[in-house]
Amino acid sequence: MILRPSPSTNRPLLPGGGKRLGIATLASLAGFTLLGAGGGTGCDGGAPDESGAGGEWTAPGGGGGSGGKSPWADRDAGAGAAAGGAGGDDGQGDAGGAAGPLPAPGEPGFAAGAFTLALLPDTQYYSLSYPGIYLAQVSWIVANVQSLQIPYVLHLGDIVDQNTPLEWERATQAMGLLEGVVPYTIAPGNHDLGPGGSASTRDTLLNQYFSYPRTAAWPTFGGAYQAGRLENTFHLFSAGGRDYIVLALEWGPRDEVIAWANQVMADHPDRYGVLVTHAYLNNDDLRYDITDLAHPQDFNPYQYDTAGGVNDGEQLWQKLVRKHAFVLVLNGHVLGDGTGYLASVTDKGNTCHQMLSNYQFRAEGGEGYMRLLEFQADQRTIKVLTYSPLYDRFLTEADQSFTITLDVPVGPAP
Repeated sequence: MILRPSPSTNRPLLPGGGKRLGIATLASLAGFTLLGAGGGTGCDGGAPDESGAGGEWTAPGGGGGSGGKSPWADRDAGAGAAAGGAGGDDGQGDAGGAAGPLPAPGEPGFAAGAFTLALLPDTQYYSLSYPGIYLAQVSWIVANVQSLQIPYVLHLGDIVDQNTPLEWERATQAMGLLEGVVPYTIAPGNHDLGPGGSASTRDTLLNQYFSYPRTAAWPTFGGAYQAGRLENTFHLFSAGGRDYIVLALEWGPRDEVIAWANQVMADHPDRYGVLVTHAYLNNDDLRYDITDLAHPQDFNPYQYDTAGGVNDGEQLWQKLVRKHAFVLVLNGHVLGDGTGYLASVTDKGNTCHQMLSNYQFRAEGGEGYMRLLEFQADQRTIKVLTYSPLYDRFLTEADQSFTITLDVPVGPAP
C-alpha cells in the first residue's frame, strides 16, 4: 500500500469509544490516504499487518529532503501553550488487549500543556511481525504534532529485532512519516546490533537505512560522535521557556563515547540535558549495576559480551549524568512490568528523573503503547502518560500514569 497526503492534515487524532482503531482510520486522520492493497493493511476492526508484504509510505511533502530549511525550524524557538487537547479514553486494557470500561467524564486524559515529548520504546516486534502497529503509532504522532505541541520524538532503542534488511526497511518506512513534520532521535539497542540482533558486535544496518545527511540537515541536529553514523548524536531544541540538549547514545556506551558526551555537555552549559540510551534503569527502580550482587541484573549490558566494552546504568550516572544538569534519562529494554522510576540529585543540585518504559511483552509486540511526557503550562509539572493509538486508551496503573516536578528554573541552566 502507499500512503499519500490527504488534503487536510491538522486534525487531532483522539477518537473516543475505546475500540480497536484500524490503520485506515489512523492514516486518514493523520492526513494520509491508503492506496492499493499490498499485503495486510490492518484495516478497521482487523489485526494489524503481520505479513509485511510490500508496502511503501510517502510522508507529507514527499517525506522531507536533505536540502533547504526544515519545515519545523521555526518551532525550535519554543512551543508555547498547546491547543486544548481533546479528551481520550482512560480505560485500561489487559495484557491481551481486551477493552476496558469507558472513563467517566472529566477523568484525566490529554490536557492543555506547554509541550509533549513522544517516546517510542522497543518497536522491535513491530518491525519484525507487526509493521502496521508501528505505522499506527507514528501516524498518530503526525496527526497530533500541532495539537499536543510535540517538538521531538525520542526512540528508546531496539528499533528492530534481528538486524535484518526487511526489519530496517519497515522501521524507516514508519519513522519516515515524521520527516518534514517533527524531528526525532534514534538510539540503537542490543537487538539493533550484531548478527541476528545478538549485540555480539556493534555492526548494524541502521546507517544504511536512516540517512545521516538528511538528519544532519535538520536545524535541531547538533552533531555526532562519528560523522556519517547515527549511533551517537545530540540534538538541540527549546520549549516551555527552557533550552534542552538531547543525547542519544548507543547500547552500553563505550568509554570513548562517554568522553565525547561529557565534552558535548560542557560545550552547552546553558542547556538542560535529556539522555536517551537503551539500557540504564532496571524494573526494580534501580540503575543497572553489574557490581551490585544484591539485586537482579538480568539483561545488564555486561551480559552480552558486546565488542568494544560497555557501561551500564550506574557507570553512566557516575561518569556522565551526575556531572551535568540532566533532568531526564529515558530507556527501554527491560522486561518484567517494563516500568521503573528513580529520582537522583546531580552535582549541579537539580533532580534528574530516570525512567524506564517498555511494552514489547504485551500482545502483538506492545499493543501500540507509547510513553508521553506532557510538560504543563506551569513550567514545572510533567504529566507522564502511557497511551495506545491502536486502542485509543491509557494505562492507569500508578507506574504508568503519574506526575513529576522539574526543580530547575526557567531560562538557561545554572
